[in-house]
Amino acid sequence: MITDIVVLSDSNESSLSVQSNSNSRSLSPNYNSSDLEFPAINFHHIINEDDVSKSRNIDITSCSSNFNTNDSSYQTDDKHTANSKNFKQYNVRKFSYNVSNSSDSDEKSSNTERQRKGKGTIRKKSRIELNEEKLKKQERLMREKALKAIAVKKSKDIKPGECMKFIEVVLDNDIKNVVPITDIIDTLRNAGVKYTVKTEFISNSITWKRSIENSYIDDTNKICTVTDVEKIGQILIIWNWDEAVIKVTDGSFCTSISSIKSSLPDYKITLVIFGIEDYFACREQRRNSKESRTRKKTYIEKYHQMSTYPHKISRKHLETCLNEIQIISDCSSRLINNSQDLALMIYQYTKAIAEIPHKSEKNKNLTNKFDWYVMGDNRNTVKVDKSGNGLKRLWQQQLCQFNLSSLEIAEAICSVYPSPANLIEAYMNCTDTEGVNLLKDIPIRRAAGPLTTVRKVGPELSKKVYLMFSSKNGENVLS
Repeated sequence: MITDIVVLSDSNESSLSVQSNSNSRSLSPNYNSSDLEFPAINFHHIINEDDVSKSRNIDITSCSSNFNTNDSSYQTDDKHTANSKNFKQYNVRKFSYNVSNSSDSDEKSSNTERQRKGKGTIRKKSRIELNEEKLKKQERLMREKALKAIAVKKSKDIKPGECMKFIEVVLDNDIKNVVPITDIIDTLRNAGVKYTVKTEFISNSITWKRSIENSYIDDTNKICTVTDVEKIGQILIIWNWDEAVIKVTDGSFCTSISSIKSSLPDYKITLVIFGIEDYFACREQRRNSKESRTRKKTYIEKYHQMSTYPHKISRKHLETCLNEIQIISDCSSRLINNSQDLALMIYQYTKAIAEIPHKSEKNKNLTNKFDWYVMGDNRNTVKVDKSGNGLKRLWQQQLCQFNLSSLEIAEAICSVYPSPANLIEAYMNCTDTEGVNLLKDIPIRRAAGPLTTVRKVGPELSKKVYLMFSSKNGENVLS
């Protein structure tokens, strides 16, 4: 009995040896290939890709040649072709794995290129954004600088030295019939104040206008200025002495002022009566003979007119009318006797009106910062330098603000407690009863020498100082 031996090898040897052995055998005619079938065995080990491809090619050629020679050899080689099929399947799997690896690498490379492009776009975008932020920052700085310049110019324009440049005085033409208008014009011109002479709605009146420069920033951060004209709510009315006497006599004095107030309800009225003092002096005849002769030589026509004027009023009657218009119409009044005084008064009014914005801004700042009166902040002040010189004098000045206190008492307290911190520390280390009486026994020396008397601070002032430095309620009354 002939036994066929099938060699299963996992090596890389060529299948030619197996083929030569099969050709040398002689198989019986009753041979059945199914008797020699073995289950397929998968070998899991690393196979070189080049060797597998070579063996696959050799197997294919050997199988084709055996198929042409005889069928028995073809049946015998079936097992070997199965192995070659396994090699082919493995190679296909390996090839598909390589293809997938290559596709993965392509995807990775494409992702890398996309990331590089994305980084490039991000860098480009970031550069653009940085440039935009830089431009915005520059624009913001330019705008802040422009706003600061506008605020500085506005504060400069309302200062007392500069505000007179923006005020204009409007004089009525009829003033020249009452007083010499040249004196008023010369005074205003010497002060550098602008003026205009024209016909006004109220006869013999003087009004004021203020030029306001409103600055703003345009789209290019440039400062643009627009000048507006503001009418000041002040009016000064000049009456000659004879007009005032007539109005007081016929009872139309207060009525005239009330009608002007009704026509100008938002204006503050100031009435000036020119030359009325000479009228009263002439009527009362309180001059000596020498003064009378001198005045008659100089002002003979004027005094003759005053003395022979048919309407007569007393000073008391005029003062009653002035008080009435002040109460009813809120009208102030001035009695002026010469043109120089009138020109000076107009200049003073102009200056006061020009400084209103500056004073209002100052009062507004003080009111917003403090809830107590600080207008006297420059009185009895003590200067303290960087080295601390003046602190003791300042502490004494603070103690002098208490009622019943004096400089000697403040010096006596400072000799024991040189600073407010020392006094507060002493108050913290004692009870309320001890704190109230802490300062009462401090001696006060009034002068030097053997005959000097010594007295003490006393319990009342000691109590006030203790309440001042220990109370947590600012509404407590010290006395």
